[in-house]
Formats: sequence, C-alpha cells, structure tokens
Amino acid sequence: MPLVKLYATLRKAAGEKEYRSQARDVGQVLKELQERYGEGVSRYLRDCIVLVNGQNVGYLKGKRTRLEADDEVSVFPPLAGG
Repeated sequence: MPLVKLYATLRKAAGEKEYRSQARDVGQVLKELQERYGEGVSRYLRDCIVLVNGQNVGYLKGKRTRLEADDEVSVFPPLAGG
C-alpha cells in the first residue's frame, strides 16, 4: 500500500502527517484525500504539488501516474511567497 505523506498546511488541516493508501493512481489519492479529510484539505488539492518517489507527477503521467505498493506519495499545498 503506498505511503501518502502530507506537508505544511495540508498536514495541519488533516491532523496527521501520513497514512497508507489503497489508491492505484495519483488521481485516486487526491479523491481519497478529499473524502478522508473533507473541505479543510480539499481546498488545497486543486493546486497542490504531488511527488511520487521524489518525482513531480507533472513530469510523469499526472493524475494517471500508477502507484505500486512500495511507492511514497508526497503532497504539498500550493506554495506562495516572495
């Protein structure tokens, strides 16, 4: 089961830093996050940054990136600042 790690404000909104997922792809992880944690987390997910084993899914297959049991999925809220 892939390990999903949450960072920064996502971690705070979810109330935990990681969990094991049954998702088969990144899109399912994002849907699972919405269902599991509700509005407090889902408001960050539209523009979040997702890495699978340290690689940005934007350079892989995006939400269709397949997950294996030993994968690590890192989800970061949108970054802002200046």
